[in-house]
Amino acid sequence: MISAPDDREDQAFFPGPRRVLLANPRGFCAGVRRAIAAVEDALHAHGAPVYVRHAIVHNRRVLKQLEELGAVFVEDVSEIPQGAVTILSAHGSAAAVKAQADQRGLRVVDAICPLVAKIHSEVAQWNSQGRHVLLIGHADHPEIIGTTGQLPRDAISIVADLASVSALPLPDETPIAYAVQTTFSVADSARLIEAIEARFSNCVGPRSSDICYATTNRQSAVTQIAPRCDIMLIVGDPTSSNARRLVEAALAADCPQAFLIEDAEDLAHIPLAKASTIGLSAAASAPDEAIEEICSWLDGLGFLREEMAGPEESIRFRPISVVTTEQAPPHLPKILADDRAAVDTVLMDAIGDCPTRNIRLADAMRYAATAGGKRFRAALALAVAEMLGGDRGSALRVAAAIECVHAQSLVHDDLPCMDDDDLRRGRPTVHRRFDEATAVLAGDALLALAFEILSDPRTHADAAVRSELVLGLAKCIGQDGLAGGQMMDLYPEADLSREGLIDCLNRKTGALVRFAVEAGMLLGRSNAQTRSALKSYATDLGLLFQLRDDLLDSEGDAAIVGKAVNKDKDKSRGTGVTVLGAKTTALEVEALLRACDSALEPFGISAARLRTLARFAARRDL
Repeated sequence: MISAPDDREDQAFFPGPRRVLLANPRGFCAGVRRAIAAVEDALHAHGAPVYVRHAIVHNRRVLKQLEELGAVFVEDVSEIPQGAVTILSAHGSAAAVKAQADQRGLRVVDAICPLVAKIHSEVAQWNSQGRHVLLIGHADHPEIIGTTGQLPRDAISIVADLASVSALPLPDETPIAYAVQTTFSVADSARLIEAIEARFSNCVGPRSSDICYATTNRQSAVTQIAPRCDIMLIVGDPTSSNARRLVEAALAADCPQAFLIEDAEDLAHIPLAKASTIGLSAAASAPDEAIEEICSWLDGLGFLREEMAGPEESIRFRPISVVTTEQAPPHLPKILADDRAAVDTVLMDAIGDCPTRNIRLADAMRYAATAGGKRFRAALALAVAEMLGGDRGSALRVAAAIECVHAQSLVHDDLPCMDDDDLRRGRPTVHRRFDEATAVLAGDALLALAFEILSDPRTHADAAVRSELVLGLAKCIGQDGLAGGQMMDLYPEADLSREGLIDCLNRKTGALVRFAVEAGMLLGRSNAQTRSALKSYATDLGLLFQLRDDLLDSEGDAAIVGKAVNKDKDKSRGTGVTVLGAKTTALEVEALLRACDSALEPFGISAARLRTLARFAARRDL
């Protein structure tokens, strides 16, 4: 127990009460609580020791408490015994670190903060678009090290001040995108962004601020009370970036003095005697008990606590699953086979075997809908719905509707007036197996059947959900989706640009992939953060899938692919290979795969199937 010194003589300076203004919000944020809980939960689930790469949060007091429970903190995965339970830091980890952990057979739990995972996804997406990424932050901070490790070294630059923006060895016409360290100064980042946009005209940034809501709130709270204080005290660890930024914010707001302290003992070195008003805040990684000890010390000096008004932080992140990577779900081939069988049952039931209907038309529909293939888009919808707690029966019906549209698009795509293909998945195309007129009508009937399935109350009891599904699929198929993309593919620009190619692929292939993911979200429980992450995943996955198809058309074996190859090149179609080149297209595929992984980081092990589907799309190795 720490006792306060006798300050009665100094109190004579102040005729009125001495005050300590308590900034709000202060202390732990949701991300820090989540990361600490992950270590505690892992210790409970797996027993000690549990290894943690880097400080899970930047606070020595917190780390000591976790060490006493059995956590072992290391700086490099090479220090961790093979096969050990390993937690990766909330600050995020470079792709090479994860690869090394995998090579060592470590049982990994990724505790990355969802807000950092958002930045990883952003930089990967911008890199895939051909933009050089400027990362605003401090080069030695673990978050910056982890984020730069998502991209090739020459694809990203770090800027921390105005001089570094001016010194960038990049032409001013370089396409640029910027991201910001989550704990960076709000005011400093605004100045840097202004300088970046002034120098680089072709510049984009994140849809919403990268700076953590907790960082913004705490800096704002300090700025508001600092001018009223003789001294500003910031509770936090010297290694904490957001703690140091709070000190800077207090001084910038004209507080005469600001100090960073870890605990009550540090108050002995601070000139409190002649201060009538003290401000107190705490970094997002400062524990509540340290804050309370300091307040109690100030109570003993005669200071009266005064809580300041501030925003209530209601954000809560999904807990980190401590199921490790070796406990992943069954292999994808079995999952796909089971999903395919279940979806085919729904399809056959929907097509029916009614004697009053045209038998040839129904046979052609069945032939098209049950051709080979992995049911990739259906599997996506099922995986998302399952991850978010949706009903599997509803998801199977939605998946069947998606497969109807996909089958219809292939039937029409194979026609002589379009791609004129004789084989699809190793067997005759529908117009070769039947005839062209039957193929056209079978495609039309499958398209109609998709909407019949979605609008049926058996798909979902809520008419509003069914309506959203129908509208979403209609948009996916129409002028801004599959049909529009197919027209762009058939009648490309004379000198197709990268941007034009991406737009075409995002419509032609990406639209149905995005709908599959969005439909799964409609069937489950999701919030804005979940939806944003999954939409980013879907966009990257759709583009990845088609670019890999373009590589297969250029380099694949017709016997393996199941259709003719090199036809796009022969017809002078705009593809990833013809516009970007095979090497660049392959690099794009890998960058998009990393972006998919980054987008899924907030979901932990629950997104294992979605990660595996993305890897299948990139590798086609089943």
